Amino acid sequence: MELFKQQDVEDFYEIGEELGSGQFAIVKRCRERSSGLDYAAKFIKKRQSMASSRGVRREDIEREVTILQQVQHPNVVTLHDVYENRTDVVLILEL
Repeated sequence: MELFKQQDVEDFYEIGEELGSGQFAIVKRCRERSSGLDYAAKFIKKRQSMASSRGVRREDIEREVTILQQVQHPNVVTLHDVYENRTDVVLILEL
């Protein structure tokens, strides 16, 4: 299932200051280059091997993306876009 764009997120968004962080993710402010709109970019570290305990399994990231795509509610942030590189999956979310 190809949910994630394999392009560089920085080609489409200007990445700004860090808004928060957790064990496996960092959230940064970003601005869409084409529209000038502000979003939050959640950089989730991918697990690099099955034996590793660092990072998040791809299946778990796919589940989060699928749920965010299905849920439309004023109290839940809206998923705008998803990008992937070698080490991270980047969720572009409503700020």
